[in-house]
Amino acid sequence: MTNNITTLRTPYHELGDGSPRIPGWAQHRSVYRSAGRTLYLVETDSLAGASQDLDTLSNRGWDVRIERGGSSSATANISLTRTAA
Repeated sequence: MTNNITTLRTPYHELGDGSPRIPGWAQHRSVYRSAGRTLYLVETDSLAGASQDLDTLSNRGWDVRIERGGSSSATANISLTRTAA
């Protein structure tokens, strides 16, 4: 019997200690999958609160892109992606 156990590679697993952690700054979340890549879109009203987590994800190989909200510098749309293992 072969065990095909893979480590989950979501940004929420990267931020947790073995189990997923959904940060408080991630108010609205969406996931889109395509061949070889998964895109996580996150909306936040607290970009300052997200900065440490986003730095952590970037340092762990995630492509982090931030699109700041209109008149408020605190709001942003964040995309997180990386090539599938």
